[in-house]
Amino acid sequence: MDFRRPPAPILALLAVAAMFFLLSPVRLLAAPLQSLTISSGTTTSSYYAAASAVAKVFNKKARAYGFRLANTASAGSVANIDAVAEGKADFGIAETELLKRAAAGVRPWEGKSRGNLRAVLGLYPATVTIVAAVDSGIRSVADLKGKRLGIGAPGSIDNTFAGAFLQMSGLNPGEVITTEKSTALAPERLQKGEIDAYLCIVGHPNLTVLEASAGARKVRLVPLSDELIGQVAGSNPLLSPVVIPTRFYPAVELGGEVRSLGIRTVFFTRSDLPDEKVYAIVRDIMGNFELFRRQHPILQQLTPEQASRVAVIPLHPGAVRYFRESGLIP
Repeated sequence: MDFRRPPAPILALLAVAAMFFLLSPVRLLAAPLQSLTISSGTTTSSYYAAASAVAKVFNKKARAYGFRLANTASAGSVANIDAVAEGKADFGIAETELLKRAAAGVRPWEGKSRGNLRAVLGLYPATVTIVAAVDSGIRSVADLKGKRLGIGAPGSIDNTFAGAFLQMSGLNPGEVITTEKSTALAPERLQKGEIDAYLCIVGHPNLTVLEASAGARKVRLVPLSDELIGQVAGSNPLLSPVVIPTRFYPAVELGGEVRSLGIRTVFFTRSDLPDEKVYAIVRDIMGNFELFRRQHPILQQLTPEQASRVAVIPLHPGAVRYFRESGLIP
């Protein structure tokens, strides 16, 4: 048997190969993680901020769980519900009102009910918010008559809610000049004079409101009357009176307290998503709840009880398992 040393050139090549192996990043040696997608909203929306918070907290331990979460922009609630129900996304965010409609198969889901949706976490309340240019003279909802109002793109909660809201306000849709473009474009359109106001249903603070108030054209937030709040909340128990936290908007012209209506948002999935994956997400978010709430001001008032209780669609079994173990639900 020949035990002679290999020639010097071969030894040099072996040494280089060994050094490359030792210095190679661990990520090159590890198998890629499975990504589960969250269909959220436009990049300036509170949906996008909330989905980013979920993904950021969970992904700190993604390798231990064997999968990660990826936030993707979307047109909003209706698009999120359809994407999740049809298997084009794994998770989504939407308001309880639209999740209730989707499960029941009513507008805009006539004939195609989404009975496979399951709640994962209750989130923050989204607030009916009307941003108006000061020079438009809009100080109340009634002043929207004859004005140009942005109501968001089709598929967003803004757009879906706007028609019914205007009618309940005593305004026929034909009395308000509505335009259907993304709420992400509304601040720029308002500053350019293309619209007089826009309606959005968002968590606060919200980037679109901050952006709208940063331009030369001054803006105000339009309060809802107590009568209108009582009428709408009385007809829909999912809506409740709220006060917009105007401290976040120092450049907005204020005329007092801005009262409005809020509706809770929900992080949801499909019934066929594996229980262990949903359980892992809920356990990690709830186990790092203070860190999760610190990710964005819209989450700071969220309580564990609110996170565990969603009445409009069933909780996913993986979420049920965690919430029962923690004593948050019976």
